[in-house]
Amino acid sequence: MKSLLKKSTLAGVFSLLCTGSFATQMDNISSAPTTDRIIVKYKQDSTIGRSASMTQETVEKASRRAGHNLRHLRRMATGAQVMHLGSRKSQAEINLIINRLKQDPNIEYAEPDLMMHPMAVPNDPSYYDQWHYFEADGGLNLPGAWDITQGEGVVVAVIDTGYLAHSDLVNNLLPGYDMISDSDIAVDGDGRDSDASDPGDWYTDSYCGNPLYPEFDSSWHGTHVAGTIAAVTNNNMGIAGIAHKAKVLPVRVLGRCGGYTSDIADGIVWSAGGSVSGAPANETPAQVLNLSLGGFGLCGSTTQSAINTARSLGATVVVAAGNSGRNAFWFSPANCSGVITVSATNRSGGLAYYSNYGNVVDVAAPGGETNSVESDGVLSTLNSGARTPGSDSFAYYAGTSMAAPHVAGTAALIYSVKPDVTPDEVESILTSTARSFTGSCRRCGSGIVDAAAAVEAAIED
Repeated sequence: MKSLLKKSTLAGVFSLLCTGSFATQMDNISSAPTTDRIIVKYKQDSTIGRSASMTQETVEKASRRAGHNLRHLRRMATGAQVMHLGSRKSQAEINLIINRLKQDPNIEYAEPDLMMHPMAVPNDPSYYDQWHYFEADGGLNLPGAWDITQGEGVVVAVIDTGYLAHSDLVNNLLPGYDMISDSDIAVDGDGRDSDASDPGDWYTDSYCGNPLYPEFDSSWHGTHVAGTIAAVTNNNMGIAGIAHKAKVLPVRVLGRCGGYTSDIADGIVWSAGGSVSGAPANETPAQVLNLSLGGFGLCGSTTQSAINTARSLGATVVVAAGNSGRNAFWFSPANCSGVITVSATNRSGGLAYYSNYGNVVDVAAPGGETNSVESDGVLSTLNSGARTPGSDSFAYYAGTSMAAPHVAGTAALIYSVKPDVTPDEVESILTSTARSFTGSCRRCGSGIVDAAAAVEAAIED
């Protein structure tokens, strides 16, 4: 299969590029049980500090001061004493006990004996091939975010070529919609309907008008993008998804040769919960919209109006910057207002050789490069069929199409911890917490998206 980076861009069509306030959350955190133990260290110059054990009289005295019945468990190697509280206590209760104990002039310190947990690393066998999630130079710093959220309760629309029912993805798919109005582009023999599955976008005989590439195998592009966002995770199969407890809403707008602006605009509006004539109401509106697509030209009124509608409905719109190695100012919807435009970085943390750049770019994310080493690309769900669907597979792709879903997935994690966040706030969080480039990257956004830092900032905001 030819690289997605070689997809043609046609005039007139778009193509593939490859609840509750913080105070409430904090109240919930402070009232949740945390531990049933505390650690108390007596000063070394005190009698208790030098003693190898604690007498019952000393324990009872500490209990009276703490205002809570304590039970001595053991002396630590550091000389500190481990005390049991009888049952798990909330953070507020533990703070009260500790503050009382600290009033004893013989106590050097007292602190909770907190439970630690393994850092969230999924059991999917190909996870360690997904360098774009965890490597220090080019990765998303994702494992730290997973310790907080996995995207619960969030819907991400993948406005793309549709989907295939891949075994490592299907359980996270919602019923979507096929918004392609032209049956020839649709390939499936009909127009708009509720079947958003991908029949393939292959072509031969220079059908799409690009003599440099007279034929092209089906890309299964939407399935690859969706897998990055929300592949089923911890199922001992395949890969991991960024927001793997979120759901993907597949909206098919791209077919053979690409897709029309009019269909894409309707797809944007419908994805966010807006009304589209002739289409049923969207019962599961998306908070995040991923558009790994684009074409040459300024942002038209049709596209901008659709984006404005989606934003007014509370949706964050994430778009690919483009793969032409040029200023993204000349490519839509990357140059539209109110979107988060994403450039692509390579495994070294620098601008990928193909990626567009410029002042309209907000952030960068891993898009990979497969021109030299295939495994330096982005690994996700795919299909083995050259034209029509075959068997499930996994493959490395490269492109800003692959970078955008890294950002869309991170946006979903933000919505999960802060459901009332606005699109402007999502953009501000992503740009302000992005980490510095470790390679050369000029005019390609504020930095590489840092998923863990973004989630933490969303909670603190």
